[in-house]
Amino acid sequence: MKILAIETSCDDTCAAVLENDYLLSNVISSQTDLHAKWGGVVPDIAKRAHMEKIEPVINTALKRAHLTIKEIEVIAVTLGPGLAIALGIGVNKAKELAIKYNKKLIGVNHVEGHILVNLIKNKLGKPERKIEFPALAMTVSGGHTKLVLVEKIGKYTVVGETLDDAAGEALDKASKIMGLGYPGGPIIERLAEKGDKKYLVLPRPLSGQKNFDYSFSGLKTSFYYQVKDWPKEKIGKNLANLSATFQDAVFDSLLIKFKKAIEFYKPKTLLASGGVLANLELRKRLRKLAKEFNTPVFMPTKKEFNTDNAAMIGIVAYYKSLRKEFVKDKESLDRNPRLNFKIN
Repeated sequence: MKILAIETSCDDTCAAVLENDYLLSNVISSQTDLHAKWGGVVPDIAKRAHMEKIEPVINTALKRAHLTIKEIEVIAVTLGPGLAIALGIGVNKAKELAIKYNKKLIGVNHVEGHILVNLIKNKLGKPERKIEFPALAMTVSGGHTKLVLVEKIGKYTVVGETLDDAAGEALDKASKIMGLGYPGGPIIERLAEKGDKKYLVLPRPLSGQKNFDYSFSGLKTSFYYQVKDWPKEKIGKNLANLSATFQDAVFDSLLIKFKKAIEFYKPKTLLASGGVLANLELRKRLRKLAKEFNTPVFMPTKKEFNTDNAAMIGIVAYYKSLRKEFVKDKESLDRNPRLNFKIN
């Protein structure tokens, strides 16, 4: 089964080609530089960039896979959640190709993509990962932070999620408070390596509650009020300490709830993914937590699998194809920027 997958949920234009669960090509056209000076994603700029890049990116993915569009059997696309104006570009292109070339069409939930990205194999069929169920997945990015109980592939229950900011969004906002660039996560990670993570006293919101939900808004607010009256020189001298303190608070918050959920659900496999998983310190802490429970943890094998990519949309499409979950009316398929992640 040859699959062309398209992902345009935010600020990356992505296309990938898979044969079953084997990845043949994965192309990402990043818009980070276009949005950097604005400190965040500007919808109109994102839309124009997607419109310019969508065809070249798809053509490059097909070329690298040594296939033509006529050899593709299934076209998959992200429906949501995401930025409406960006999602529409990918959905319309997928519909256009599916109708024109008479291909099967599959709509994919972006969050499911982040969960199943851990099952992608390379052209040699590696790595061979087998999830034992139930599994517990943590997805952490700039757009979402969730804990998901995976009973089997295709059956999910959200057991915890952020009530306000996502973890990656909080890191971006802390970066902005310190006068650093966008996206904030990678900058803070580099600075935090040499900083004192106990430099400030910051809260771990909701950590004392029994539920598995997150909140990062209060953490960001506490950070802001502690440094808002500092002169620029003082902030500049303490960037490493401030970064280490804030990053530690975010990661503590993530893992406190993840640990509680592990103790409650007793999963046989742990999964973690999303843009923030590019952070080596977080990955180190996750491995330590998994070892504590003697439970295997799967994380993305490539850096490009952490951030938004079409390979993860393709792997979901592969499993949906096995269940014959194809779009019945291609013309009526539409984006859904607030697409919920429901039990299937």
